[in-house]
Formats: sequence, C-alpha cells, structure tokens
Amino acid sequence: MYAASWSGGKDCCLALYKALQAGYDVHVLANFYSERYERVRFHGTPIALIRDQARAMGLDLLQWPTPDETYEEAFLAGLRVLVDRGVTGMVFGDIYPEAHRDWGRRMCAEVGIEAVHPIFGMDTQQVMAEFLATGFEAVVISGRPDLFSGEQMGARLGPEFLDWCAEQPGLDVCGENGEYHTVVVDGPLFRQRVELTEAEPCQVNGHWFVDIRAWELRDKP
Repeated sequence: MYAASWSGGKDCCLALYKALQAGYDVHVLANFYSERYERVRFHGTPIALIRDQARAMGLDLLQWPTPDETYEEAFLAGLRVLVDRGVTGMVFGDIYPEAHRDWGRRMCAEVGIEAVHPIFGMDTQQVMAEFLATGFEAVVISGRPDLFSGEQMGARLGPEFLDWCAEQPGLDVCGENGEYHTVVVDGPLFRQRVELTEAEPCQVNGHWFVDIRAWELRDKP
C-alpha cells in the first residue's frame, strides 16, 4: 500500500493520478502542515479543507503537524506512523530540482519505504497541459507579490491563466520555483466537487494568499 504526499495542489494531484494509472495501490493522503498556523505550508490551505478533499476522493488521510524548527524530524515521525499502518511507499509531486527528489528519497529510506516521483523531470508546460487535459480544476491560492496581484488570487487554471504566465519573464508555468500555489477543486479522482463559497485575497508578510473561510462538497452531475 502506498501513500501520497499531499498539499492539496495541482502537482501532487497529478502525481497521485499518474501513480494510480501506473498501478500503484494508493489509499492514503499524507498531509504535513504547519503546526503554528494549522494550514498547508506556503499554500495557506486550511487543514479542514484538506480533510474534505480526501473525503471527496474517498481516500484515507493522515494529517501531521510539523513545527518550523524541527520539520524534518516531524516528517519522519509521520512517515513512521504510515509504516505502522502498512504503507510501503510514498508518492511525491516534485518536478524539479534534484535536491527535492533526493530529500524525499532520503526520508523514505530512513523508514525503509519506496519513494515514487511520477512527474519528476517532466517539462512544466507538459505537466500543466496534462493536468488540464485530464480534467482537473484548480485555483490560485497564493502568489509572490512581485508577480501576482490580489485580483489574481482565486484565478482558475486554464487558457487565460497560461497566456498570462507566458508573458511573465522568468515565471515557471507550474510555479515550481515558489511563484504561486493552488488548491484542486475537481477532477477525475473526485467523487464530489469542492466549491469555495467564502474566500477573499489577503496579504501575510507581504505575500498574497486566498483566505478560504467556507466551502462545500457538492455532488457532481
């Protein structure tokens, strides 16, 4: 049995989808969140929304708090809990750099499980194209203030967003350098759709986020 490292965003979602398509038996989402804020690191997604994402996909979920000062130790502790539950491998959504992939491999080796990176090394244009072509939907929920404005928070990934990205010098279309982050709200893995019903842009330490205050799981047609 495998777990998927889960932030709620597009890259880990596509990695999970491709792992399942390749025959990996993934039953658990592993969400390591900021202990201080009770939100996903860098994304700002409320951990309660992550629980509803897992519910919408019919998957089990392990949520594990990680302090800023001892992140790696806390991550390993969470992995050991997964191992105790029978997990033998972890799926990661890293695309690059090698240092991120190597870190995941090292963490998994520490507890004796396999690290799987289904989208590592793919061209980021290809990652985005495949994500959208597969039928997933996601919205931008955080962004660097030198690249994004408050009005762009909550933007849906699609042709208009991709055209804008192409016009920005040095902007990776997948935000793999930390330019922006997303939350997935629908797609082929989802039995129900996540509808954000109350959300507004805000700035924290100068960085743009979407403050998601309310959402609903809605049945799909």
